[in-house]
Amino acid sequence: MTLNTLLIPTDGSDVAQAAARRGFDLATQLEANVHVLSVADSSIATGAGYSGDSASIRRRLREQADVRATALRETATARGLEATAAVREGIPAMEIVDYADEHGIDAIVIGTVGRGGVARAIIGSVADKVVRTAPVPVVTVTPAAGETADQQTEFDSILFPTDGSERSTDAIDRCLALADALEATVHFLTVIDDDLAETLESIFDTGADPASERTEPVDEHLETLATRARADGHEVVVATTSGKPATEILEYTKTAGIDMVAMGTAGRSGFERALLGSVTDRVIRTAPVPVVTVRPNEI
Repeated sequence: MTLNTLLIPTDGSDVAQAAARRGFDLATQLEANVHVLSVADSSIATGAGYSGDSASIRRRLREQADVRATALRETATARGLEATAAVREGIPAMEIVDYADEHGIDAIVIGTVGRGGVARAIIGSVADKVVRTAPVPVVTVTPAAGETADQQTEFDSILFPTDGSERSTDAIDRCLALADALEATVHFLTVIDDDLAETLESIFDTGADPASERTEPVDEHLETLATRARADGHEVVVATTSGKPATEILEYTKTAGIDMVAMGTAGRSGFERALLGSVTDRVIRTAPVPVVTVRPNEI
């Protein structure tokens, strides 16, 4: 996965501004170009159409979007980045994804917000839809991850959580190139799910500890990943812990001083997402660092 061009959407909010600055940090370290996109939300004008003033509202929305995009492009240029500003009108998540597809964007950097409530419903829903539908990797930045945005920082370590599944291994394979480009230390982490272990024990009623029985294959999987990464010149750290996967991933991120997390995510919707996407979803919403996600059907 080579990231030569980053798309950074903005709605002018503090969350978006902080995410943009982290995106500029990433672009600077990768020597990548950036596209700054602001979308005039057509649903606002459509919703106000009963007043007979939707045309003027659309014009005002585009003017505001143009101001936002131009200002952010100037910020990027001041940091020495090659930047392009763009304005589109439509549904924000759809326009962001379409723009990335049409312009050969390598990754999208977007702000998202916390755990729940009205703020997430309004602001976080755009990021959520982009993560689930984008044809390229998405870097999400929470307010906590944007707290360091006031000073330029580098990404020196990347955490790759793995459960041994094809989905997580595929995400690692794609993102190791990013670690190489950043010259970042690679951390591989497996969390043995306590809840799953208890469920297996109740199903098979063997009296054995399913978690301990899985230790050997977990170690073998981590060693396989580590050997391959070291062969490619990466500095590698491996770790195993037990507990609730999302909680342990977030805790490791803090204690190990991780700068970025890279994970796979499930598809667009439905039962598969409920099972496979829940851990990634929680990490995206609460991580103290940017999170790179890749979908299993990305090309």
